Amino acid sequence: MAALGIIGIIVGVAVLIYGAYKGISTIILAPLCALLIALFNGMNLLTTFTDTMLPSVCNYVTAMLGPVLMGCVIAALYNASGAALSIANALYDLFTIKARKQAAAGQQVVMKPILAILTIYVIGTVLAYSGMNPVVLMFILFPIAMDLFEKAKMPRAMGPGVVLGALATAACSMGTTSDQNVIAVQMLGTSPMAAAVPGFIGGAVVLILNIVMMNIISKKEIAKGHVYDVAPNAPKRPEGQKTPHWLLSIIPIAVTLICFNGLGWNILVSMMLNIILSLIFFFPYYGKFSGLKELIKPVGEQTTMLVLQVGLLGAIGGVVAASPAFPVLTNGLLNMGGPALFKVVLAIALLTGASGSGPAGLSATLPYMSETFASMGINMSALHRVSVFASQTLDTLPTNPGYIIATGIAEVEIKDSYKYVFITTVLNTTITALVVALILTIFPGLA
Repeated sequence: MAALGIIGIIVGVAVLIYGAYKGISTIILAPLCALLIALFNGMNLLTTFTDTMLPSVCNYVTAMLGPVLMGCVIAALYNASGAALSIANALYDLFTIKARKQAAAGQQVVMKPILAILTIYVIGTVLAYSGMNPVVLMFILFPIAMDLFEKAKMPRAMGPGVVLGALATAACSMGTTSDQNVIAVQMLGTSPMAAAVPGFIGGAVVLILNIVMMNIISKKEIAKGHVYDVAPNAPKRPEGQKTPHWLLSIIPIAVTLICFNGLGWNILVSMMLNIILSLIFFFPYYGKFSGLKELIKPVGEQTTMLVLQVGLLGAIGGVVAASPAFPVLTNGLLNMGGPALFKVVLAIALLTGASGSGPAGLSATLPYMSETFASMGINMSALHRVSVFASQTLDTLPTNPGYIIATGIAEVEIKDSYKYVFITTVLNTTITALVVALILTIFPGLA
């Protein structure tokens, strides 16, 4: 029976990947795949839905509805006012001084790929620390990225890999208001700055790996004649829009990070301060009171979709954890040789892959396995940091909704672009998760 159950898990994940690849909504697809896994495992389908799937969704909603809702409000304020664009433009201008001087002098502008990639990573990382949802940030970052790609003659198919890699870097490290970091805080009772030094090292490792590898690959692609081609509906970098000064735009983000990380305030209080300051600072830029209604209008739908998508994907992990096959997999994992933290990486990576999402993988794993990890002698702060990095390993499979959206924005095919996404958000993040686990195994005091 266990063997059939394991086959069912594999089949369920395969159907999830194929369905997402074909554009089927994960809100429909995830419950069907979860019930398919339950069927193979001989579980009662009705009680699986009512007693396993729904509580799994509720676990995520309870932990993340507030932060996701506030993140969508912050994103709406920063997007409508142009505050996010102001920060991005300031960094863009800083890194493209030479190129813009060449263009003004009538010279052909050809940037070095490394400079284009570095600019995208700096902008992406800074914006990712704002607490805005990465999907929203893609719509801000992609037009800038495509402008830089054109200047550097880099192939457009690399766009999703570079942009998603940039936005994932901050989520991988420490101290952010990303879903993964907040989930770990709320489910483990740890600090957002848990295992700070390994977190910073891990963030630097994935950043360097991504930038260096994308630079090497882009040079090879350009040498083969694979260069930038303008997409039919290519997003343009907005110009001439009246925006707040970039220094003013950074203040609410800085306040949130200081309160959440430095003072240890509740994430909801920290993000509410961001909203209040943004409402005040950006008042003339989002249309004042008349623009506020239009600004807030899509927030409810965005929040509902994000929470339901991730919650239902997490329910797949919940069904896997409740299946008869799970103890077989768990015992096999625990009986493996090697350091305990490496087992954490493997366990969370597998459930993240099954769930199709990093936050879903964490919300599926930590409630069921945190006690098991603790019984292995793992420090909770070390578990927090390794878990966050491990949730960034198999999350960007072709099932990931963010990746599907990215291919649409860049107007590239999955078959052409996924290899770059795999490098930046699967391969390099997996290497980094193992590095962080190794550091905390050798130097447990850093937890």
